[in-house]
Order: sequence, then structure tokens, then C-alpha cells
Amino acid sequence: MAILAIVASAATGCAAARAGSAVRPIAPSTTPAPAAVPAPGQEAAAARYRQACESGQPLGCYNLGMVEATGLGAPRDPAAAARHFVKACDGGDAPACGELGALLAAGTGVERDSARAAALLGKACDGGEAPACARLGTLYALGNGVPRDDARAMALDERACAGGVAQACFDLATALAEGTGTASPPDPLRAAALYRRACDLGSAPACVSLGAALEPGGPLPADAAAAFALYRRACDLHDAEGCYRLGGLYEQGRGVAGDLASALALYRQACDLGKDQACDDRARLAPPNP
Repeated sequence: MAILAIVASAATGCAAARAGSAVRPIAPSTTPAPAAVPAPGQEAAAARYRQACESGQPLGCYNLGMVEATGLGAPRDPAAAARHFVKACDGGDAPACGELGALLAAGTGVERDSARAAALLGKACDGGEAPACARLGTLYALGNGVPRDDARAMALDERACAGGVAQACFDLATALAEGTGTASPPDPLRAAALYRRACDLGSAPACVSLGAALEPGGPLPADAAAAFALYRRACDLHDAEGCYRLGGLYEQGRGVAGDLASALALYRQACDLGKDQACDDRARLAPPNP
């Protein structure tokens, strides 16, 4: 069986999709969005959410909070978002509790309160919100607002990874690969499976980490061609390390036919993305004219 097939098989234990969650008009994410002109209908939707919230509907308050948190349909206002998440959370909306916990953990729009954040994230996690489980796991890993507990952090990452949170899969894979926390001894095969899942969920660093494990071999069978595909995916996601490693494979002719022009182009791309070593290798392959 090919190594990537083995990895995919090993990943099935963490790949269960979250079930039973209601469809929500706006995806729960408090990541700030770039300033933009609202798309047609966004402002009207925001007005409907406000009306629903004012009539006592928790989902309306949640959606209004998301509009204010992201700036899609109304001016971005984290403090107002927090107030509406409070109303929605008090009304029993688990995703709103998670978003409020995230704001409190980061001190965005509200005074930082790690202990209250942990309580709210726990409530949301128990309500089936995978991102809240991941955020709570981070608090346990750091000991912010709760006693530091590596075992609890890993258990929460397991739940979040099963729910489709790429960062949780990546963090869990890294702990298993390095044998840190409670993941001792290291488990490279399971780590590879989790890196694969995180990569498939859109984590460029996870693609790079899996490629780095497969390229030279060691605990896993060497597979430079598989590493090439993983680095390509990471580079397509504008990851400097992925572009740099992909350039190295082109320069060395490993996993792909050697091509110095392609290597140089990738070193340039990685350099532009902030990889200092790539700048050095770009200069080595194309020294400046005297």
C-alpha cells in the first residue's frame, strides 16, 4: 500500500464530520475581513438580523454580531459584536458563546478575560462547536484562564480536528511527531495522518510538515514525488517554506525533473514571501550583474 494511502487510512479515526448543526447564514469566524464595499443584499441582511435580534431571537443576535465582527454588511465594530454575542449566548446559542469566548480570550472589543473565555468556549464546545474546542485547547495548552493541562488540550484538539478545524489537526500532529506534552513516545504514522487531514483542510504548514517527513524518509518511507505534490499545494497557498522546498526539489531533480529556471522562480517567490534563505539561493542561482 502506498504511503499516502496508509496515511489516509490512519486518518479515518479523526475524520468524522460534525453532525446535527443547523445551517447558519454567516459562518462563525471573528477573523477581521478587509474593508470592502458590501455585496448586494448584505446591508439588507444586516438590517433583518438587527430586527430579529431586537425581537428577542438569539440567532438574529448571533448573525448581527457576525456582521459587526467581520464588517460584512455594516461597519466593523467588535465591541458591538460582543454585546450581541452576549445576548445570543444568554439565549442558548452555542456558536455565539464560542465567538464571545474568542473575543474575550484575545481582548478584541472587550477587556481580556481568559477565565470567562474558557467557560464560554467550554459551553460552546459542549454544544458541538469544533472551533470553540480548538480555542479552549489552546487555553489549556498555555494555562490561560485555566490550569495548564496538556492532556486536556490534546483531547480538545482531537474533538476539534474531528470537527474539521485544520489548526487543531496540525497542533495535534506536531505533538505526536515530536513526542511533546502527553504524546510520548512519538507516533510518526499517526502524526502523518493528522498532517494529511490538516493539509486537506487547507493548512499550508501541515502540507509542508508532511512533505518534510516524506522527502528524506526515516520513520516513514521516503517519497520525494509525494513531497513535491505537498510542497506544490503549500506554495499555491502562498506559503514561503512550501515554495522554497519546492524550488529545492527542482534544483536537485528529486521527485521531479531537474529545472533550474523553475527553481529560481520558486526561490524568488519564497524570497518575496519572506524566506531569507530563499533570497540567498536566488542570488546563488542568478547572481546580480557586475
